Amino acid sequence: MLAAAWTLAQAQPKSYFCTSSGTTLHYERVAAGTGKPWWVHTETVNAVSRRPDGGLDIDITLAITSKTGKSPVKEPVNSTVLVRADGTVVVDVARAAEEAARQMFSAFDFKSSGGSSVLPVNLAPGDVLPDIHAVVSWAGLKMTVDYTERSVLRRETITVGAGTYDCLVIQERKLEKAPLHRRERITLTWYTLGTGMVRHDTNFTDGRPETVESLVSVSR
Repeated sequence: MLAAAWTLAQAQPKSYFCTSSGTTLHYERVAAGTGKPWWVHTETVNAVSRRPDGGLDIDITLAITSKTGKSPVKEPVNSTVLVRADGTVVVDVARAAEEAARQMFSAFDFKSSGGSSVLPVNLAPGDVLPDIHAVVSWAGLKMTVDYTERSVLRRETITVGAGTYDCLVIQERKLEKAPLHRRERITLTWYTLGTGMVRHDTNFTDGRPETVESLVSVSR
């Protein structure tokens, strides 16, 4: 039995996401330039289960504490990420946005629709990723989240609080629209195999830097 489990573990290729149950990734976001705290963000892998097709369902919990010491959500948000048998990471963007909105406004009935973020293992600089369009609706209102101009810029080795990582850098344009709300940013995200996100920068559309979020520690 142990030999079979070892064989399955070896057969599963690494992905741009953490698949180790019981691992917590600790991130800190600061204002670019000043370094003033923005928020603390943790991502915990609660459980990993294998699908009949060889893929993995990763049950995770996300928790955020803002710069004021409070969380924008009432409770940590639970979500599930799919890692296909070939290592491709699939995140249901609409569902994730719905769960976050439900935490903030629990009195409403939310519905979501839209595409998923797909992150294959074999990405290379110059590759272009498909756009993502997600919609969350409630009480006759709706919020849309769009990711466009998604491309792989380069490979880069960076050092953050948690260590040194060989990464793939992906750039995206993110636009959020809702009643009385519009936020558009250009983001850069550094991903490494076996861990996932190592760094995430947000910039205004005119190129001015806004925030830097980086992995400060990993606990198991």
